[in-house]
Amino acid sequence: MEREKRRRPVGFSSRRRKKDKSYLLVMLPNKPEKVRSVYLPFVVIVTFFCLMGVNFYFLIRYPLRIAEIHRLEQQIIACKQTIARQEKELKMIDPAIRTTHKVGEIINQHNRLALDLENKYSEVRGNTGRTRVSRGGSSSYRPFQLPQYKLSSADTELTKLNILNSNLDFLEEELNKTSTQLQDLYERFSAYNRELDYTPTIYPLAQKGYYSSYFGYRRDPVTGQIGSFHEGLDIAARAGTPIRATADGTVVRARAYGTYGLMVEIKHGAYGYRTRYAHNSRILVQEGQKVKKGDIIALVGSTGKSTGPHLHYEVLFNGKPVNPLNYIP
Repeated sequence: MEREKRRRPVGFSSRRRKKDKSYLLVMLPNKPEKVRSVYLPFVVIVTFFCLMGVNFYFLIRYPLRIAEIHRLEQQIIACKQTIARQEKELKMIDPAIRTTHKVGEIINQHNRLALDLENKYSEVRGNTGRTRVSRGGSSSYRPFQLPQYKLSSADTELTKLNILNSNLDFLEEELNKTSTQLQDLYERFSAYNRELDYTPTIYPLAQKGYYSSYFGYRRDPVTGQIGSFHEGLDIAARAGTPIRATADGTVVRARAYGTYGLMVEIKHGAYGYRTRYAHNSRILVQEGQKVKKGDIIALVGSTGKSTGPHLHYEVLFNGKPVNPLNYIP
């Protein structure tokens, strides 16, 4: 035996190892029959499992690919809808350009209205006897016109879109300027409206009387002295006629005051105005009381230096008497 082993060829064991690389596939029948077996090379088995792995990989990826295809189809539908909407909007470019010109005309109308209001404001301020330099002024208002473009059928939608965007930029700039001007005008009107509340602008009696003596130099009705200066306006009326505050303010004096007799003096805010109502028969307010324009503050009488029932009405601006007729409508 040892001699036979020594006589075996050298390559016999390597051929046996190579032969061991194959596998035996045994098929057992359900019935008593001959057992069949097939030798499968290792390469065939590896190839089989590789193919099965590839098939299994694609089998798993198939639902994912279906979902990805569905998502892409939804995106395509959304893109088509967006394109259709954009095409519809592009067809509206020409009407939009015409609309921008209409908006420009409306802005011009507003600017003209603001100019009229500015002129009215200046006129009213001039009629009050006080002049003040207005902020802005009429010269700041100017006609506005969009750039003119000659469009033809050969112009592309992109060209028209650029024109529309340019018009919108112009309109935005002009609207900002107009808004600033109108806001400035509104603030001045509001401030002036508040000032009017504290400006003596109504008739001081609840019933009409007649002017018996005017503001300025005159003959003194009691002493007969020529050249005395009358600092107010005398309005003759029946005794007991209600006297009205001619502006909002605070009562600073409500008592007898020398030749004025029973007198009411009102300070009208911080605008420099004061009014005096003298020779009253009765005072209906107290010092420190707030009054509104038109409130009844006293009754006509003939107290103090007086020749008969009347109201002596004074308007003072910054401490100096001014002609009340400049403020009475």
